[in-house]
Amino acid sequence: MSTRSYCAITLLFVSAALAGCATSRSEIKLASPAAAPTPAATATGRTVVIRTVKDERVFEQAPTVASTPSLGFEGALQASDAVKARAVARKRGGFGMAMGDVLLENGQTVVGLVRENLSTAFQQAGYRVADEGAAGSAPVVVDVHVKQFWAWFQPGFWAITLSANIETRLDISGAAAPTTVSVHVENSGLAATEGAWLEILDKALVAYRAQAASKLSGPPF
Repeated sequence: MSTRSYCAITLLFVSAALAGCATSRSEIKLASPAAAPTPAATATGRTVVIRTVKDERVFEQAPTVASTPSLGFEGALQASDAVKARAVARKRGGFGMAMGDVLLENGQTVVGLVRENLSTAFQQAGYRVADEGAAGSAPVVVDVHVKQFWAWFQPGFWAITLSANIETRLDISGAAAPTTVSVHVENSGLAATEGAWLEILDKALVAYRAQAASKLSGPPF
C-alpha cells in the first residue's frame, strides 16, 4: 500500500471516529457546584439576592463561526424557547460540518446553571445568598444577563480542540458599573463524546466561578 493511500485511509478512519454520533441530539447533565465553606458565607455580613437571570444568547440559523449558537434538526428559527434554554453545543462531523446538538437534560437550563454557579461564587466571595423573602433589609440585588454559554469543537488531522465560552453581565445594586464575568477554556481530544462535552463545560464553569468570586471579593457593594 502506498503512503498516499495509507494516509487517505487513515484520514477517513479518523474523520469517521471524530464524527461519531454527530447527527444525533444528545442530552447531558452537569453536576451542581460544591457548596462554599461555611466560614466564608458570612464574611462580608451582607446578603445577596439574585433577582433575575436572563438568557440573552443569540442563536443563528447558519453562523459563519462555530462559537455562535445554532441548532440542527428544526433549526434555530423553528426551535422552541424550551429547546434553546437547554442548548449548550452543536455537534460537527469530522470535516467540521454542523450536524446534531448537545442539550442539557430535562430539568436543567442554562439559566439554572448560571444561577447556581453564581450563587456559589458569591458565597466564596463572602456573601450570604438568599431569596427575596428571606433576605432581610437592604440586601445586594443582582440581575444577571447571560451573553454567552456555548461549547464547540474544531476538527484537526489527529485530534480535535473543544472550546467553551461563558459570559455574563451582572447589574448589582450599589455598584457604579456592571460587572462582566467572561471565560474561555479549551481541551484537546480524539473525539467529541458526551463525556468530552461534559468535561469542557464543567471546566468552563469552574473557571467562571473562580473569576466571579475574584471580581466579587473585597469591600461590600
